[in-house]
Amino acid sequence: MPIKKFRKVMAANRGEIAIRIFRACTELGINTVAIYSEEDKLSLHRYKADEAYQIGKGKGPIDAYLSIDEIIDLARKKEVDAIHPGYGFLSENAEFAEACERAGIVFIGPTPEIQRRVGDKISGRKVAVDAGVPVVPGTDDPIKSEEEALIFAKSAGYPVIVKASSGGGGRGMRVAQNQKELLDGLKSAASEAKAAFGDATIFLEKFVEDPKHVEVQILGDNHGNIVHFYERDCSIQRRHQKVIEIAPSLYLNNKKRKEVCDYALALANHVGYRNAGTVEFLMDKKGNFYFIEVNPRIQVEHTVTELVTMRNLVQAQIRIAQGHKLSDPELGIKSQKDIELRGYAIQSRITTEDPTNNFAPDFGTIKAYRTAAGFGVRLDAAAGYAGAIISPHYDSLLVKISTWGLTFPDASRTMHRALQEFRIRGVKTNIGFLEKVITHPVFLEGNCDTSFLDQHPEVFQLPVKKDRANKILSYIGHTTVNGYPGIAPEKRLKFSDLREPEIPEVEYGQQHPRGTRDILLDKGPEGLASWALKNRQLMITDTTWRDAHQSLMATRFRTHDLDLIAEATAHLGGGLFSLEMWGGATYDVAMRFLTEDPWERLERLRKKVPNILFQMLLRGSNAVGYTNYPDNVVQEFTVKAAESGIDVFRIFDSLNWTKGMQVAMDAVRERTNSVCEASMCYTGDILDPKRDKYPLEYYVNLAKELENMGAHILAIKDMAGLLKPFAAEKLVKALKNEIGIPIHLHTHDTSSNGGSMLMMAAQAGVDIVDVALSSVSGLTAQPNMNALLATLEGSIWDPQLDQGGMQKLANYWETVRTYYEPFESELRSGTAQVYHHEIPGGQYSNYKPQVEGLGLGHRWEECKEMYRKVNDLFGDVIKVTPSSKIVGDMAMFLVQNNLEPEDVFTKGADLAFPQGVVDFFKGMIGQPVGGFPPELQKIILKGEQPLTCRPGELLEPVDFAAKQEELQTKLGHNVSERDVLSAVLYPGVFEEYDRFRQEYSDTSFLPTPVFFYGLDVGDEVSIDIEAGKTLIIKLNAVGRVHEDGTRNIYFELNGEPRVVKVKDLSAETDVVSHEKADPANVKHVGAPMPGKIFKIMAVVGEKVSAGETLLTTEAMKMETNVKAKVDGVVAEIRFGEADQVDQGDLLVILE
Repeated sequence: MPIKKFRKVMAANRGEIAIRIFRACTELGINTVAIYSEEDKLSLHRYKADEAYQIGKGKGPIDAYLSIDEIIDLARKKEVDAIHPGYGFLSENAEFAEACERAGIVFIGPTPEIQRRVGDKISGRKVAVDAGVPVVPGTDDPIKSEEEALIFAKSAGYPVIVKASSGGGGRGMRVAQNQKELLDGLKSAASEAKAAFGDATIFLEKFVEDPKHVEVQILGDNHGNIVHFYERDCSIQRRHQKVIEIAPSLYLNNKKRKEVCDYALALANHVGYRNAGTVEFLMDKKGNFYFIEVNPRIQVEHTVTELVTMRNLVQAQIRIAQGHKLSDPELGIKSQKDIELRGYAIQSRITTEDPTNNFAPDFGTIKAYRTAAGFGVRLDAAAGYAGAIISPHYDSLLVKISTWGLTFPDASRTMHRALQEFRIRGVKTNIGFLEKVITHPVFLEGNCDTSFLDQHPEVFQLPVKKDRANKILSYIGHTTVNGYPGIAPEKRLKFSDLREPEIPEVEYGQQHPRGTRDILLDKGPEGLASWALKNRQLMITDTTWRDAHQSLMATRFRTHDLDLIAEATAHLGGGLFSLEMWGGATYDVAMRFLTEDPWERLERLRKKVPNILFQMLLRGSNAVGYTNYPDNVVQEFTVKAAESGIDVFRIFDSLNWTKGMQVAMDAVRERTNSVCEASMCYTGDILDPKRDKYPLEYYVNLAKELENMGAHILAIKDMAGLLKPFAAEKLVKALKNEIGIPIHLHTHDTSSNGGSMLMMAAQAGVDIVDVALSSVSGLTAQPNMNALLATLEGSIWDPQLDQGGMQKLANYWETVRTYYEPFESELRSGTAQVYHHEIPGGQYSNYKPQVEGLGLGHRWEECKEMYRKVNDLFGDVIKVTPSSKIVGDMAMFLVQNNLEPEDVFTKGADLAFPQGVVDFFKGMIGQPVGGFPPELQKIILKGEQPLTCRPGELLEPVDFAAKQEELQTKLGHNVSERDVLSAVLYPGVFEEYDRFRQEYSDTSFLPTPVFFYGLDVGDEVSIDIEAGKTLIIKLNAVGRVHEDGTRNIYFELNGEPRVVKVKDLSAETDVVSHEKADPANVKHVGAPMPGKIFKIMAVVGEKVSAGETLLTTEAMKMETNVKAKVDGVVAEIRFGEADQVDQGDLLVILE
C-alpha cells in the first residue's frame, strides 16, 4: 500500500483535542483546518489552526459538530486530505467514516466496519464473546421497552446499569438500585445519549460493585500489525466519567498485566483493528477481568500513555492513516518489545465544576488564569486564559494536567505541586477536590476502585477558595460606581487627595515595655486593683480606639487604621493603664457599617499589643446590644471576650439598676481572670440642691453596693459631661472616704470643662481617668490627653508617660482623621448647653444624623430642647445607651408630630409611641431610680402590664449548638462559636454582614480611603492582604452602563488586566433577577446548577412524594433530575421548559 502524504488535515472537533491534533500535524509539516460553531467563535482552537471555518449556522451548539454533510462538504471545498475526529461528537460514528471514504477523504481512525463491530457497546459485547474475552452479564440487544428492562433486572438482580450504546465519557449512564430508579434511568440515559451522540440506543448490564476500571491502549496499522501500549487505571470516576488516570496500574503484577493486555489484543486481532483504540475492562475484587467496551478512537487520557511509553499516539494515528506500517522508521515499532514502560504518569482533569454541589457545571468568564509548568508537567488545554468564556453548551473540561515521575510518589508530588500552582478565578473548578484525591493515602497506595469517591466523602470537604483579589476588585468597583452608604456625593473625598499617615518606627525585636497587662497576668485582678490603689501617680486610659471616635465620628474608625498604629502604641504607650478599644457601639458598627468582624479586630490588635490592658464597655444585661438577652448569652459573651483578649470589663446599667449588672459582674469574677470594673452613671448635679433625685448620698451608697457586689474597680461614667469640676472634687473625695477600691473617671468634654474637671478629680484622689489623644479629643469626646500630661508634668500626679511618643501617636491620628471627614459631627466648639439638654457625648454625634434623617434638620435646636423636656417627662432618668436612645426617640417623635410633653397626657390614647419607648415603660431594660411615672406608664402601655422583675429572668436560655446548626443551614457554610454570639446579639445585622463577607471577602485590610471612596481612573493602590501578599491595583477605566444595569470596571491587578462587572444602582433596567430558594425551607426546590429547564414533569396542584422527579435541567450536555425533598403538593412552578436558570434559583414551591 503506497504512502499517502497529507497536505491538509481537518480536526472535526473542538477544544483541547482539536489543538492536540493541530500540534501533531504541525510537527509533521501538515497544514491544519479547524471548524467551529457560532458558540465557539471565540474558542482558542480556531486560532491554533492554519484555517478555521464556521459550521452549523442556525443549528444548536452540539448539532453543529454532528453535521456530517456540512463538514464533508467544507472539507472537499478546502481540499482537505484527511479528517481526524478526536473524541466525542462524530469520532465513533461509522456513517461519518463512510462519508469521508465516499468523498475521497481519509478518516483517521478505524474503518466503518470496525466501528460498527466494536464501537457500539452491544455489538462490542458480541465480538468479545466470540474472541473469548469475558464480559459482564447484560442484554444482548438494545432495550426497546420498559418491560424488557424490568425482565432483565429481575433475572440479573439489582443493581443494574443503564448504558448508552454509543459514545463515552460517562454520558448516558445510570445505575439503578430499584425499579423506580431503573424506569427513571431509562428515560434520562436515552435522552442524554441522544443529546450528546445523536443516538438514544441503550442496553443494560449487571452492575459490578466496587470494581477497578482498567483500560488497554491498542494501535494497529493497515497491514494487520497490532500492539498494545500497556494499560491505564481509570477507577477514580464521578458520574461514570473519569477524573484521574494513572499509567501503569499500581495494583497489577506482570502476570495480571499480561492477562488484561492479551485480552485486549485478542479482541483487536479478532476484528483486524486499525489505528488507535482502547479496550476497557472492569476487574472485580477477585481479580477477574470483564470486558465492558471498546473506544475506537483516541481517548482523553491518552497523554499518560504517551508519557510512560515516550510515544506520540496522535502522530502515530496520522502516520498509520497515511499508510505507514508500525515497523516503518517513522513509527519504529517492529514488535511488542519496542513498547517499553518508563516511570509513572498521572492525568488530572481540571473542569469548571463544583465538587461540593454534585459536580454541578459552572460557566462564565475566566477572570484570572495562572498555570503550572516545570519538570514533569504537561498541559493540554483550550479555554485556559483570562477572558475565556466558559459556555454551558459543551463539556466542562478546562485543562488536562499530566505529570510524570520515575516513581509513582514522584509523579504524585509533581501533580500536587502543579495543582497548587494553578490559579483560576471567575468560574468554579475542581482543583481543590483533585488535590484532596491526589494526596489521599488510598490513592497513594494505588488501592482506589470506582467507589472511591462514594466511600471517601472527606475528599469533598474542601476549604473554600478565598478568591480575595476578585472579590476585593468587585468591592472597589462597587464603591467607585455607587459610593459608600451614608456618604453624600458632595461629601465624597478622593483617594488621591488623602495622604498616608506617618507611622512611628519601632526597631525590630525591641522588647515591649512592661505594662499593666503584665501586672494582671502576674498578680490577677485583685492584685492589679491593689497595685492601682497604692499607685500615687494618676493613671491614664486612652479612649482613642473606641469612645473618642464613637463620640466624634459615629464609631467609624476601621480596623485597618487601628492595626497600623497598634505596634507603635504598644511601645510608645506602654505606660498607659488601659486602652478602651472594644464593646459598646463598636461591636454593632463594625458589622453594620464597616462590615468587619469585631472579634477579628480584637484578635488582631491583641497580638500587636500584648502589654497594655484592653478595656471594653459592657452594657450589663444588654451585653453590647440594645435589649435584654438571656443570662447565658451575657455569660457566654463575657467568657468569649475574655478569651479573645479583653482584660477590663467596664460594666454599667443604663438606669443604674444594679440588679441588671449582677449577671455580667458574676460572669467576669467567676469565669474569667479579667477585671470587673462596675460603673455608676452620673447625671444631674450634686451641687444643685434643686436636683435632689441624685444627691451625693445616692452615688456613695451606689458605690458601696457595687463594691459589695464584687467590683475590682469603680467607674464613674459621666457620659454627658455633666460632672462639673467642683462637683468632681466633692464626689471623688466622698467616695475615697467610703470605698476601698480604685476609682476610674470617664467623662465627655462637650462643655470644654473636661480638662479642668479631671484636674480637680486628680487633686481629690481619683486613681484613673479617661482621655483621648489630642487629635481626636475634645467636644463630645474625652478631654485632651497630651494637654493633661503637660499640665501634670513634675507634679505628684504626673503619669510619667512618654509625651514625645504620645505626640507621635496623635500626629498619626491627625492625618487619619481626615479620612473620616464625612462622619464628623457639626459641633465645632464646646457648649455649656450640655448642662441643660444633657445629651450624652456618645449619642450627640448620632442624634443629629437621626434628626436629619427624619427631615428635621432645620429643627435641630428644637430637638435638643425636646430631649431635655422628655427627660423631665420620664422623671429625670439616667441617660446612657440604651436609655439615652429611648429619650432621643421620644423627642424626635414629639417634634415630628408637632407635640409637646403635655399632649401625651391628653392625646396619648391615639398615639402610636416608638416601640423602644413602650419597651422602656414595660420594664424591658430595667427599673429606673424612683420607678416610672405611674400615669405616664399607663398611657404609654395602653393597658399592657409592666414587668417588675429582671427581664433576663423571663428569657429562655439560648441553645448555642442548635443555633449554630440553624445558622449554618441558613447561611450555607460553617460558622464559629463567636459568629453564633454575633448572630444572637444582632441577628439581622450579622446575616447582612455575612452576605457582604461572602460577596466581597474581608475588606478590613483595604486602606480606608479606598474602602470609603473607591478609586478614580488612574489611581493605583497597594493592598497587603496578609504578610508577604500584596495586591497592586490600578483603575484603568469605568465602562458604560449595559442594558442589565451593570458596568464593566477595568483594573490592572499586579500588572495584569482584570475586569469585574458591577451593578450601577442608579441605572434603570427592565431585567428581573430571580428569587433564590431558601436552603432551610424544604418546600423550596432550587436549581442545583446553572443551565436550562430541559423537561418539566410536575403539574401544579399535583401531589408528589419525597424523591420524586419534578423536572430535569441540562447543562454542558449533562442532565440532572431535580427531585422533591419532602411529600407535598406542587403550589407553583416558576419556570418553563427551555428557560435559563442560575444555580439556586427557586424552581418549584410545594405546600
